[in-house]
Amino acid sequence: MEKLMLGLSTTGVGMLVVFSGLVILIACISLMTLFTGRQKPAKQVPVKAAPAPAPVPAPAAEPEEEEDDLSVVAAITSAIAAIWQEEGHQDTGFVVRRVRRVQNSSARARAAREEQIYSHF
Repeated sequence: MEKLMLGLSTTGVGMLVVFSGLVILIACISLMTLFTGRQKPAKQVPVKAAPAPAPVPAPAAEPEEEEDDLSVVAAITSAIAAIWQEEGHQDTGFVVRRVRRVQNSSARARAAREEQIYSHF
């Protein structure tokens, strides 16, 4: 029974400390908000405005030139075939099905890609 009471008192003290810490943290954040001048925006009453004009259709995007894409695909395919011929791979059945430009990649991804590409030379 003595161990049970010790456990319950330890639990109670722990919960009291955690709750007190949270209250102090909330008070500190409220004070910092008050001192920095950042207040929550007040609720604004929506004002009924005139109906918006009909949206203007966006101009059609210009189609990419496929000749450039096809020349890039042909260059990549021939480069891969030349490398594989040097390594002794004759009929591997390799076919380039799609080539797409990689954009907005991180520095780590670009470094990994370059390492992968240049490790075969």
